[in-house]
Amino acid sequence: MVGASQAFIEACDMLRKVAESHVTVVLLGETGVGKEMFARALHSISPQAKSPFIAINCTTIPEELIESELFGVEKGAYTGALQSRPGRFERAHGGTLFLDEVGDLSMNAQAKLLRALQEDEIERVGDTRTRKVDVRVIAATNVDLQDAVAAGRFRSDLYYRLNIYPVIIPPLRERKDDIELLVERFLEKYTARHGKRVSGITERALQSLVEYNWPGNIRELENMIERGVIIVANGDAIDLKDLFPCLNMSKDTPSTFPSATSEGIPLDSLVDQVLDQSGSLEAVETLMLESAVDKANGNLSQAARLLGMTRPQLAYRLKKRDSE
Repeated sequence: MVGASQAFIEACDMLRKVAESHVTVVLLGETGVGKEMFARALHSISPQAKSPFIAINCTTIPEELIESELFGVEKGAYTGALQSRPGRFERAHGGTLFLDEVGDLSMNAQAKLLRALQEDEIERVGDTRTRKVDVRVIAATNVDLQDAVAAGRFRSDLYYRLNIYPVIIPPLRERKDDIELLVERFLEKYTARHGKRVSGITERALQSLVEYNWPGNIRELENMIERGVIIVANGDAIDLKDLFPCLNMSKDTPSTFPSATSEGIPLDSLVDQVLDQSGSLEAVETLMLESAVDKANGNLSQAARLLGMTRPQLAYRLKKRDSE
């Protein structure tokens, strides 16, 4: 991990304080802040460092399979279970299990997770015996679990069991001092990956990155730098237009770029840009859908939240688009 800001240092200090214990840790923060990176960092400085680090994104696994993924399955437990196999808890035995987006687990899976945390034992799907597991659990979510409990979507007993040691991972807009360090790290990573020779980033481009509001946090910054590396010619420096393609759609100058105090480019300005480019409504909708899904790394629930709609509404629009 890279950082020197006060917010970053405080979060790292919280990890150091809990590293030697076996207590469950929950990482809280917006999407894209790097919760898995913090989880791996905690594992690396813990007594479990030489044992497995196993991660699972609870949102990407279908509800009917999440229990077998977490706890394992016995041969013949259901149609298609052709052999017995361990789940993530067993695979993480002696090490760390990272449960990403734990707030999206079904109520049934939450009940079994609670038992596993309380008793240090699991039961494979279709099995009749329990198995002891020694696992340090780190959970993460961008959902407000207290609100989820109040709404009846999350078990209160599991919430209190997970919330022993919460660590808030700061958003990038609160880590402005880290942006230049992160840019250097991502430049090094993606110039090597794409075989490019980039002389760096211009001063005005860097200043714009510092002033940007970063709704997608570090993931958005990383994607932006990779795009810049791909676009810029060998030997050149990445400039503003290489980072923010929307500026190429109009005659806006860098001075009109939104500052850190704004929420982004005004909607009426974006509409004007689209109309000036003769963009169709269908094209704009498709671009927004694809961008949201990409920003959420394929997580439809997160993408739906970014778009201000429900997951079924997003799934319907994606299905309708694919059928056209």
